[in-house]
Amino acid sequence: MSRRQPRAARPARAAGPFALHAPAGVSDAARRRCVRLAWALAALLAAALLAITFGPHRIGDYFTETDFYGQYAEGARLIQHGRLLPARYGVVGPGYEAALALAGLVVRDLFLAAQLLSIAATAVTLLLWFHLLERRADARLALWAALFLAFDATFFRYGYSATTDAPALALQTAALYALLARSSGRAALAAGLFAALAFLTRYNAAALLPAGIVAALAGGTPHPHRARAALLFAAGFLAPVAPWVLWSLAHGGSFASQLHHNIAYEVFARAKGIPWDDYQKNLQPQFHGLWDVIRRDPGAVAARMLHNVGDHLRQDAASLLGWPAALCALAGMVLGAADGTLRRLWPLGLAWALLFLALVPVFYSERYALALLPTYAALAGLAFASPRFALAAGRTRRVWLKGALALLPLGAMATASWRVQARAMDQLPVEALECAGTLRALKRPGDAVIARKPNLAFHAGVRAVPFPFTNGLPALADYARSSGARWLYFSWPEGETRPQYWFLLDTTAAVPGLAPRHVTAPHPAVLYEIGPGFGTVPAWMANDTLMALHTRRARLMVDGNDVQALHGLGLIEHVRGRLEPARDALERAAALAPGDVAVLLALGRVALEQDDAAGGEATFARASALAPANVEARAGRGWARLIAGRPEEAAALWRPVVSETRDAATLLRMAELFHALGDREAEAAARAALARPGARP
Repeated sequence: MSRRQPRAARPARAAGPFALHAPAGVSDAARRRCVRLAWALAALLAAALLAITFGPHRIGDYFTETDFYGQYAEGARLIQHGRLLPARYGVVGPGYEAALALAGLVVRDLFLAAQLLSIAATAVTLLLWFHLLERRADARLALWAALFLAFDATFFRYGYSATTDAPALALQTAALYALLARSSGRAALAAGLFAALAFLTRYNAAALLPAGIVAALAGGTPHPHRARAALLFAAGFLAPVAPWVLWSLAHGGSFASQLHHNIAYEVFARAKGIPWDDYQKNLQPQFHGLWDVIRRDPGAVAARMLHNVGDHLRQDAASLLGWPAALCALAGMVLGAADGTLRRLWPLGLAWALLFLALVPVFYSERYALALLPTYAALAGLAFASPRFALAAGRTRRVWLKGALALLPLGAMATASWRVQARAMDQLPVEALECAGTLRALKRPGDAVIARKPNLAFHAGVRAVPFPFTNGLPALADYARSSGARWLYFSWPEGETRPQYWFLLDTTAAVPGLAPRHVTAPHPAVLYEIGPGFGTVPAWMANDTLMALHTRRARLMVDGNDVQALHGLGLIEHVRGRLEPARDALERAAALAPGDVAVLLALGRVALEQDDAAGGEATFARASALAPANVEARAGRGWARLIAGRPEEAAALWRPVVSETRDAATLLRMAELFHALGDREAEAAARAALARPGARP
């Protein structure tokens, strides 16, 4: 049997000026350039994060960084003094607090130490992810992925935050790098150790254990002996975790976790619009473990989990990445599947899937999804690193035109990141930092401050006492005495979560036993010193009008665009006979809510009392246009015409609404006007309406 003769080679084509696809592979020179660029990118990223840390980020926010003030700083100090308490770690392990304690030995200010820890972790994540992709695919993809990672708003946001997020992500990335980019047994062992440390920092990193074992056994790692690599990885994971668990159980710890509250809140509170504070107050005591959550309503739990799968993917695209980058990631999936890159990266896809499923039971948060971001960045990078549709131009030195298109999504990401960071800086409680300076100067040994958030107490160096769920000054005073608090702090978190005490933000409302020591503006807050007499109810609180006045003033200090508060303040000032302040408040409310008929009617009444016929006419005309059947608007226009000296026009507006009018003063004036004009029938109708029991004085 004769062999087939090989086909004669075709003559090589001359290189054209344009090619749809670029050649695969990266030269050594190009790889070295990519490495240098990646390190330069990491340095620039770290420099930008340091600028924020030593610039505007002088205090942590009232959201994610509250955990630093309320938990991590205290835990780090305990560890520095040789005390590791297992009972503290129901939601996260001791990994972050241990790292913070070590950093705090070098940088005494724990808040600064936490930020520097996040900055270092962010730079490490970027570089490790670059080198992981460089080894699994090529340097071109690695550099594009690093760019998409660095430009992401959430990645940058938590790169300077005093939270567990950046350190946990760095440990997860280190675990994947050691397992998937290195081939020695020591690397597999180190990968397991890094995965364990990530788990002891954020419990959802437990997903790395099955992901690593499956990847090793299925040949997804460069280790030559699959079973040995899997065993070493598992051993590295158990090396710190098993002793920690055994030691914890022997020292009062338990397997109980508080993570079930995240699930309960997601299913039974957040899905119904119930805020976290209300959940803590009313629902949290009902759930002692995961089984309590499931048993409450298994169908609701299952339905919410299914809903979250799709919803989390949608929010990853919209919030974590932004749609421009998300579309790039989708394109990268298609191109990576076509050119074979995804086959080389499947272990990363497995890790992503397990980490994603670990987050499905809880409410969505961009910071939780941060663990998924490097994989998304790799997919987005694939869209531009793939040689498919590279649009390479030039005869001798090819230029990838497709790369220029990356300026669009990267530019959109940079713009979005700028907005996110500006918003984050604007929300920082700088007012608490101001009050902390005063408190630090006036404090005595053992002092404590009552506040909704512990940020103030940390920066002032006093003990934090939570703001209680009490109702009334006597109960709040009893709580202050029992907790040994000499200070009371009130700002917007206290007002929004304890609305019965809004008046404390308005220092014109004198409260016995509370002496204002520092008042801030434009971000309103008051630091009170608690003295004798606190708990006595002031006389003005018996007056509902004054109580409402101080409450609305306080709310408007926090949000000057609160239409409801402006409307209420206008009504109160009107009742008090203060027409100018009343009109000012109502005009602001009308400008903010031009379609609110009640606001327009109140504004029209004030204008009439000021004898402003033109202003009253215009305001009541707007109200009539919005609500043609509104009797008060029609009657108000009649009053305006009467004040303007046009009685016949007033009578014409009033005649159709005589029988529907309920205001006694208006009916009396109608009767007088109709009498003066000789309209006996309309006069009789007005006097009959005036005699009805329903007529208001």
